[in-house]
Formats: sequence, C-alpha cells, structure tokens
Amino acid sequence: MDQPRSGQMHAQEQIRAGIQNALDLASRCRTAETSENYEFLEEQLDQIDAQARQALLLKLDLDTLLEKLDARQSLTPSDVKTLELLIVGDAESYLKYESELEEWKAQLTRVLEQIGRLAKSDLDLDGVMQLRALCREAHESVSDLIFYFDAQDRAAKFKASTSGPMDAEAYLFLAQILRDLLRPNRT
Repeated sequence: MDQPRSGQMHAQEQIRAGIQNALDLASRCRTAETSENYEFLEEQLDQIDAQARQALLLKLDLDTLLEKLDARQSLTPSDVKTLELLIVGDAESYLKYESELEEWKAQLTRVLEQIGRLAKSDLDLDGVMQLRALCREAHESVSDLIFYFDAQDRAAKFKASTSGPMDAEAYLFLAQILRDLLRPNRT
C-alpha cells in the first residue's frame, strides 16, 4: 500500500475511534449531566474536527496547488474547488446541513417578547433575575444566528472573490491561506 493511501486509512481509523469515544461520552452525559462530562464531550468533538481537517488535507494535492499560486498560474475549476473546500468548505457544509435556523429565530422572538413584557412590569428582585435569565437565553439564540450568517457571508465572499480573474495580491493571499492551513498542529 502506498504512503498517502496508508495515511488516509490511518486517519479514517482515528476518526472512527474518536466518533465512538464521543458517542460513549454522550451516553455518559445523558447518565450524569454535569458540566465536566459535557466539557469532555466538547473536547472530543474538537479532536474529531481536527482529525477530519487532517483527513481532508491528506486527500488533496495541495503542493501542486501552492506551486501554481506562487507562480500566479491560472487556476482550473478543480483548483478553485479545492480552495473552496479548504477555505469555506466547513461553512458551506454547515449551511447545507443546519436545520434549526427557523427555530432559533422563533426562540429569539419568543424571548424578546417576554423581555418586552417584563419591561412593562415592576422590575422587582424576581423580575430582574428573570430578565437576566432571558438575556442569557436570547444570547444563545443570537450566537447561533451569528454563527450561521457568518458562515453564509464567508461562503458568499469566497464565491464573489473567485468568480473572475485574480490579481497578484489575490494569488499571494490564497497562497498564504494555504500555507497557514498546511502548518502542523493548527486547530
């Protein structure tokens, strides 16, 4: 078996093991709902994400692409697709599979309506504490919405910036992004 193929197989085995570990941790979270257990799960998910990134890098011919960028050679549609995968592929995939956008909007609307009703009442101690809880709840929905729309903006900006001819600065910029992505131990 050749070295790149062997590396890809090893990466897949690591990802599968990481996924199983995450599923075990999720089961542990359901059994004992503690912040510590959820933190372990979060760390495992971050590790899987890093492993998936490495697996992606192993599957692509990035050295040739980097040489083209450094030489400012015209990029093929395949080259642009590779750059798209590397730079905004995570955002595009997130947008493709995210299914809770309308739920987040509705949740935010409900919480803001509750905050509005509180504003019309006497903000006694209980009212102030409820307002704080509602602000926290609204913050969670807003954070999800920001993440979603940021992903949408990133994908749109990439498509706009690669839809026409690129100048020398664009080649340098893309080459630097690619070098940063290839740097070991990047998370």
